[in-house]
Amino acid sequence: MSKIPEIVVVNGHGLGEYCDVKRIPKPGETCTAYNRRAAMDAGKGTNVACAIGRLGGSVAFVAKCGADQCGELGFQWLGDSNVDTSYYWLDPSIESCLGLCVIAENGENLLLDFDDDLHAIQPDEVDRVIRKLKGAKYLASGFAQSVESGLTACKTGKELGMFTLLNPSPLRDGLKLPEMPYVDVLCVNEGESYELSGTDPDENIGWEALGRKLLEQYQCKAVVMTLGAFGSAGITADDAWICPPVKVNMVDETGAGDGFLAAVTYCLSCKKTLKEAMEWANVYAAYTVTKSGSLEFYPWKKEIPEIFRKLGREDLVF
Repeated sequence: MSKIPEIVVVNGHGLGEYCDVKRIPKPGETCTAYNRRAAMDAGKGTNVACAIGRLGGSVAFVAKCGADQCGELGFQWLGDSNVDTSYYWLDPSIESCLGLCVIAENGENLLLDFDDDLHAIQPDEVDRVIRKLKGAKYLASGFAQSVESGLTACKTGKELGMFTLLNPSPLRDGLKLPEMPYVDVLCVNEGESYELSGTDPDENIGWEALGRKLLEQYQCKAVVMTLGAFGSAGITADDAWICPPVKVNMVDETGAGDGFLAAVTYCLSCKKTLKEAMEWANVYAAYTVTKSGSLEFYPWKKEIPEIFRKLGREDLVF
């Protein structure tokens, strides 16, 4: 049996394709796409695990994939990033999940997931594997698998004493989540916050009120809300704060959210406070949007001091 890792990532693995457009189309609009290409992009779960592994975190990835090129590339990319793949397996009876990222000239993107929940890890499998990982300290999960698999990961992880982080992305149509007292950090972007809270974006109620609605509705311990060019916000029952952004020229925001979640999780495992972890993750994520791509450009620990120095935040290097 492998050594129990400190961090467990439970989420989907897939293979990404990209194409470019002048701008993100409006509903009903036809646009011309060009430069269609495959890339080193493995989807949310693999991205988070690889980013943590490259930072030096002790991390295992829990997922299931088809026995095809997508699945094999997962083993390669995870292994190359120092991720424990003992709990990632290939099943010849299922198809791998695929995604298409449409990138506009201003760096904005539109993500299309061609996922089938039956072709990813199932809740009973999640529960069984997480129990084998008793002793791990942190668990990060999401919905690039079935919603129930993502929730089961957090439930079982919390039962076993793990600190749990949930990124409920991609949001499913008609999604209705239960109360989630087993989630320590609900990590969402501003748009997801409006949708999950059932709030009309035109109300523009502000990040703190929005976060408190999520805390009350879902009974999680904290909300971490990414605000794009405005940084990120943290909301708990007793506190609320803004972590300011790092100004960069955005090239491509693909994978920035995955990188942010990975950086927060890694910093928490290094005994940083949630606020400290978010401040560090802001710098990390700012760097990622200056590159065209995601997983391929997640930095290694040895690169961090120079990256942070160039972004004017060498004070955060540890």
